[in-house]
Amino acid sequence: MVARRQVQLRRHRSWRYNLRVSDDALIFTSAQFQAMLAHVLADRSEERCGLLAGQANRVGAVLPVPNVLHSAVAYQMDGREFIEAMTACDFEPLGIFHSHPAGPPVPSVTDIAQALYPDAVYIIIALNQSPPSVRGFRIVEGQVTEVEIETADG
Repeated sequence: MVARRQVQLRRHRSWRYNLRVSDDALIFTSAQFQAMLAHVLADRSEERCGLLAGQANRVGAVLPVPNVLHSAVAYQMDGREFIEAMTACDFEPLGIFHSHPAGPPVPSVTDIAQALYPDAVYIIIALNQSPPSVRGFRIVEGQVTEVEIETADG
């Protein structure tokens, strides 16, 4: 059984929600983590996104996908690059990442509502902090559980 602790977060002035923190972790190599950051930092004016392929909580590949909305507050993956990334993940992404250019590193109401992959870890990278804040979450039926992010080479 995974131990969890409850954390109270404030979001957008008066919004509050409970966030559970799990004991499992999503593990990147340093190069993979830097590749994900480089993709989202390439354009801080809009949300940047992509998929993570891998197994057993270990990232095997970072797969950047264009945000077809070109929006600072929303993202949508579609088109040839999205199909290629989903194929590389065998249509079961280990993770889905996107940036929040001006928002906090927690799932927004939209992020929670659009979380369609309960086994995936949703990575949110807040770009309004230096260095950017990177946090991971599992989102299942509206329940948000934080997942630790680690880098390990070897």
